[in-house]
Amino acid sequence: MRYPYPRTMRNRYPIFIILFLINITIYGQHGVSGYVNIEHPEKWEQNVHLSQVHFEENTETYTATTIASVPMTKEGFFAFDQNLFTSKNRIYKIHINPISTEERAIISNKIKNYKLFILSKNDSIYFNKGQNVFGDYKTTSNANLEWQKLKKFEARYENLTNDFDPKQYLLETKGYVKDSLQILLVKLIGIKKLDDQNLLEKDIRANPKYYLDFLKELKSSDIDPNFYLYLENKLTFVTKEITTKKYNFSLWINAIAVFIIVLLVFYIFKYQNRLRKNATKSALSKQEEKIRDLIVSGKSNKEIANELFISLSTVKTHITNIYSKLNISTRKELLLKK
Repeated sequence: MRYPYPRTMRNRYPIFIILFLINITIYGQHGVSGYVNIEHPEKWEQNVHLSQVHFEENTETYTATTIASVPMTKEGFFAFDQNLFTSKNRIYKIHINPISTEERAIISNKIKNYKLFILSKNDSIYFNKGQNVFGDYKTTSNANLEWQKLKKFEARYENLTNDFDPKQYLLETKGYVKDSLQILLVKLIGIKKLDDQNLLEKDIRANPKYYLDFLKELKSSDIDPNFYLYLENKLTFVTKEITTKKYNFSLWINAIAVFIIVLLVFYIFKYQNRLRKNATKSALSKQEEKIRDLIVSGKSNKEIANELFISLSTVKTHITNIYSKLNISTRKELLLKK
């Protein structure tokens, strides 16, 4: 019987398959694994720590809660089981600490002894050997890959000082976060960066609907509510401020409207009074107007007769006509109608 391949190759196939399956099994069980690269192992703890990260509101810092620690081999290999992670995307941190407090102060200023990443139990990440404590890595997490793209985008602004333009940064960053990022958790991290630059409140005031819709989307997702609590608090504060301003503005508008209405009523009343007076004046004859004016000036009937060279009875007749036209009955009422 002839074999299509040499006997030596034929015998190696089972070994290759077994090694391949073992590698898949080991890699599949480890959520995070790889190598720590340190020059002086004696100065470092021999455990690698895994923590879950929560960002602080209004600061660029974060809190990290340790969830597991594993020993590393002499070669620096470590591995964290997939069961430590949840089915939801979370931000994690792996780090290794110097042994003494003094060493920590010295080393932490020179060496970055940690790495942040996004992972779920459905994904894995593997750290290669390299120059840094935690070197380059391979990951199956799309969320983490998208976060790395965001970091590269933000890196353009990290070294800017005097040339930093907040308006341009806000415009470009928000545009990138809105249009280029697909994963909610990574979008949230991008928006957190705006908060760190004290630009988030300004943008919420300019685009409240966008952020309210985004918060609604976050609440319907599987993201931990504690992670977007800073955004919810900021939105509550700003929307309350906007509502208060709108309410105060409406009060001012209403007050102005009431003032204008009162002013119009006053002028209408005054105008109608003037019309009434003018109508009254036009109803009296010239002689009656003279007599009325003399009465108003305090003249008696006899004084009026002497001044106008008419009889007393004629004065009385004119006064009777004046009272009738003005719908009054006494001199006092005539004085009040002046």
